[in-house]
Amino acid sequence: MSVTRLVLAFPLLAACSGAGSASDLDGQRDAAVRDTASLDDTAIEDSNIVDTGASVDTSPPDTAAIVCPPRPKCDASPPDPGPKRSFRHTTSGWGGSANHRGRDLFINAGSKAWALAKFAYGAPTPDNDAQDEDVDVYLLRDCGTTWKKLGTFRTTNDGEHATVEGVVDTGGRVYVDISAIEGSPLPVGRHRVHFVMGGDLSTTDQFIEVLPEGAKVVVSDIDGTLTTSESASWSEAFGGTPPGANPGSADVLNVFARKGYFVFYLTARPEFFVQKTRDWLRDKGFPTGIMHTSFSQIGETGAAGIAYKTTELADLKSKIGAAPAYGFGNTDTDTTAYDNAKITPAANRFFFKYMTDLKGGTYHDDYTKLVSVFESLPAVCK
Repeated sequence: MSVTRLVLAFPLLAACSGAGSASDLDGQRDAAVRDTASLDDTAIEDSNIVDTGASVDTSPPDTAAIVCPPRPKCDASPPDPGPKRSFRHTTSGWGGSANHRGRDLFINAGSKAWALAKFAYGAPTPDNDAQDEDVDVYLLRDCGTTWKKLGTFRTTNDGEHATVEGVVDTGGRVYVDISAIEGSPLPVGRHRVHFVMGGDLSTTDQFIEVLPEGAKVVVSDIDGTLTTSESASWSEAFGGTPPGANPGSADVLNVFARKGYFVFYLTARPEFFVQKTRDWLRDKGFPTGIMHTSFSQIGETGAAGIAYKTTELADLKSKIGAAPAYGFGNTDTDTTAYDNAKITPAANRFFFKYMTDLKGGTYHDDYTKLVSVFESLPAVCK
């Protein structure tokens, strides 16, 4: 099936004094060329969904047609952690509030599933690792309603554990082979892992999406792409107001979720910003998905940001056998990483208010105009 898509061809801006005025830029946009392109056609397949009785993500509004069964919210109440125990070390828990974070994962059906989390204190810095401390780990299979305790595990000292799923052991981490404990791989579907620090009962969570064969993924940057500011995360980290969401951005990603695409939020924000990012996505009405930050304490920009995102997308491609079907971004980091990942056709890469080399991608300045375009896509339910 082919549908008409608006492609705004925007000329390359000259540097510094060569750039036109705001009115010139508006005039160039108004004169942009309208083109048509064929969106990725994918056959609708029968859904293989097991009703667990858990609540599901009902966003977007009721008026929007639900094509595929919605992904589960995975919001069951956490398990009773029992009484608080003493920390093993008197220095643990110092340096401010708990700033723990789980590492979300996409994995293939039949692959080993790891519970991965970092335990540290201080918000946002210093990021003081809680090393050699006891952490209880619980599993919520299929985002159901019944938690299973996997056991109590000790956080690492620096370099104690081998790298797993790209997670280098910088201390204060937990690595748990869920498949070994359960005796079999996790089934296709969404699962939640809940971690509890024994010394003060502070917690964090991880989400694992076991992908069906042939799964389709949409990747999106966050800062400046979904948020109204490129740098608001740092302001928020130090007590500032959370940024707004670009109008229509949540609606666009909810369309993809309803069509059966899995959403990958890929941001170069620092690792300590995991929970604030999850909270922001939920509060602004974005669909459930898998979210990755960089492992940096200050975030990644420039060449380091490109390398980080390129590596993340290559890892995803190795798992699902294909690059994401669509990508959303707003900077050179995104255009280059998506080009490196070979998200094709290039017109399936959408860049918000981007003014230079799109590398074949599609410029746009209004997500609301894209909603009806993506509503025309065929469903890819699995």
